[in-house]
Amino acid sequence: MKKIILSLAGVLATTAFAPEASAVPAFARQTGMACSACHFQSFPILTKFGKSFKMSGFTMMGAQGKVEGEQGLSIPATLNMAVVLKARYKKTNGTEAAVPFSRSTNSGRIDLPDEFALFGAGRVSENIGALVEISIAGAGNAGVANFKVPFVSDVGSMKLGVVPFSGDAGVAYGFDLFATGSNTTGRAIENAEGYSVAKYLGTHTVVSGVAVYVANDDFHVNYTPWAQGSQVTAAGGTATKLGGNYIRAAWTPSMAGWDIGVGVQNFSGNSQKGIDLVDESTTRDSATILDAQAQGAVADMPLGVYASIGKASGQTAGAVNTFNGGTDTRSAFGILADLGVIPETLAVQLGLIRAKTGALLAGSNETDNAVTLGARYKMRQNVNMGVAYTKFSGTAYGTGGSLDAKVAGNTGDSLLNLTLIAAF
Repeated sequence: MKKIILSLAGVLATTAFAPEASAVPAFARQTGMACSACHFQSFPILTKFGKSFKMSGFTMMGAQGKVEGEQGLSIPATLNMAVVLKARYKKTNGTEAAVPFSRSTNSGRIDLPDEFALFGAGRVSENIGALVEISIAGAGNAGVANFKVPFVSDVGSMKLGVVPFSGDAGVAYGFDLFATGSNTTGRAIENAEGYSVAKYLGTHTVVSGVAVYVANDDFHVNYTPWAQGSQVTAAGGTATKLGGNYIRAAWTPSMAGWDIGVGVQNFSGNSQKGIDLVDESTTRDSATILDAQAQGAVADMPLGVYASIGKASGQTAGAVNTFNGGTDTRSAFGILADLGVIPETLAVQLGLIRAKTGALLAGSNETDNAVTLGARYKMRQNVNMGVAYTKFSGTAYGTGGSLDAKVAGNTGDSLLNLTLIAAF
């Protein structure tokens, strides 16, 4: 059996440039294994084995000893933690505003650190796991960024899981096995707006919920009641309600040496139910996304392709759509190809998105398009660097479109990210 270092699945989504190196060592310390069996080319993209580890609730043990006792006590003998450090240079090409002592990313910005996080993850008992990300980036920013606690049972050949979760990654963070960008921690490249329809439609929200899933190697179904807002608390201290409904279904077969995934996501209900100053009778969730991915090899080079298409219906006289502030349908198609030109060392990415904002802007056709080029280089097993450049076009990318939503104050048409990341 190959040795693999398992990464902290579904957590470090801040970078597209870290392949295995962006893997956080918390799970590695628990399992004593090596990254390549759990991740296809880069974090957070999962192989079949990585998907199995995740759907089992992060509970698998390796060489590490256990402390066991009555009432089901079964924990690792060592508390498994990890630290992630990320530095970033970010540049947009808009005109800098003439405001004294004010600079935006149009002048270029160095973030040291861009991310500084402490992770705790792994086995809580025989069938209970945990994954916690504590951000310690700076004064006033410390706190739990994301957490989940999977409770998993075996039902024949399937896994039945219940996962309470909260964080800033979006509702699909509760449970998902795709790399199509369904949530912030599931995107395959830093510039998610360059290929992810979920990102484009605005489903990467601060969220609390409970994911309930059934899964095996060939399929998974997830139903999640959820609310927008961390810790299910709205401004003013009034508790929100789990009024939103999220359903994900996916088929994940293996064909001719390729790992295939075809899925659907649907949002309904009202994830803002109970929030102060929100009229529950006039808010709703309405979005549908179809996504697919394929992972294999071409000419001995690993290749992953990740695509999605989706829409969010426009507002009506009595119903504001959480995922579309316009009156027309907001829609998008996105795709990303990730090719390992030097396997396990150097990879290149090409992504594109074709979309309409739904804003019905005067004199425009709402077009919002982008092309993304990227590369990542693994310097060491746990140190990576990379680049991602996105060029925007169309009539609405800066007015309610993808660039406007990502970079406030940018009047240009491009986004550049350079990233260096280390994990230990």
